[in-house]
Amino acid sequence: MDASLSTTTFKSRITGTSVNVSLTIRNTYEATMEFTLFGAAYTFTVTRWSRKGLSSFLLLFFAYKCREAADFGSLTVDDNGVPTFNMTTAQKVNAVIQGAKDVMACVDEIGTRHQRSVLDYAVWYREKHTCWDTYENYITMLACNCIVHTDFLAPGVTWELVTFGMA
Repeated sequence: MDASLSTTTFKSRITGTSVNVSLTIRNTYEATMEFTLFGAAYTFTVTRWSRKGLSSFLLLFFAYKCREAADFGSLTVDDNGVPTFNMTTAQKVNAVIQGAKDVMACVDEIGTRHQRSVLDYAVWYREKHTCWDTYENYITMLACNCIVHTDFLAPGVTWELVTFGMA
């Protein structure tokens, strides 16, 4: 397992409920967010911005809005359109922390709007929205991936087996 670059906690809201999120960022920039909601423990893992994916994330991160250079570094683009990130490791970690907070805020928004259909919405979104060309789309897709991969807020149903010809 990769060593950790950073471990921190932050408060977030999920469907109006305050949760403490434990965030671990590995050397690859993979992020793991752990929290408990309504007595159930959840672990969201974001690998999309790890390793080579970090550049794609950072391009969208800086394009979304102006960022404080002291906290996040900066992005410059030369005359040929080639981007250069002027960032320390700590500033990259700060960008990933902000991304994780944005994912949690998006999960809250989805949960608030779709309540008992959170998982259904996340599956639908992933099927219908495959473009990751803006920060908003990127964060929403990551949030939906986290929801789907953890069966987040899925109903506790025990299914009775139904097959053709059982009757």
